[in-house]
Amino acid sequence: MKKIIALFSAALFTVAGFASSPSSWVSSEDGRMKVEKIRIGTNNARIVLESGEKLEIPLQNLDSYSLKGRIYEKKMIHRDGESTGRVAFMELIDSKNGFHLFRNSEQSFDAIDPLQRVDKFYVFKGEDLHLALDEKSMPS
Repeated sequence: MKKIIALFSAALFTVAGFASSPSSWVSSEDGRMKVEKIRIGTNNARIVLESGEKLEIPLQNLDSYSLKGRIYEKKMIHRDGESTGRVAFMELIDSKNGFHLFRNSEQSFDAIDPLQRVDKFYVFKGEDLHLALDEKSMPS
């Protein structure tokens, strides 16, 4: 009898895990909207709402979005410790004590293949860059 109760409990936890699949959303100055699908382009985000309605929102109006359980926030891109004036949607990896670790996939202009993408990591405290990491600055 105990085995049946344990198996039944395990089955319920498994079903509950599937039921709470991560939801996708977009956040803009108008607020946060739950969405069914998100496609990020070069200038616009194409969004399908849960109701089936399709929207196209300029990227400059978006603050952040979540897709497949991952959160992306708009952050300033830095090169050699200086702000470039450009922004990108960076993936939030972790947050702790007010510090946020982000990953950004960028093109490597130093590589032989100009289309090669390199992951660069940034630590922000609020909106200010605290530390930038790349393959050269990380210990092996």
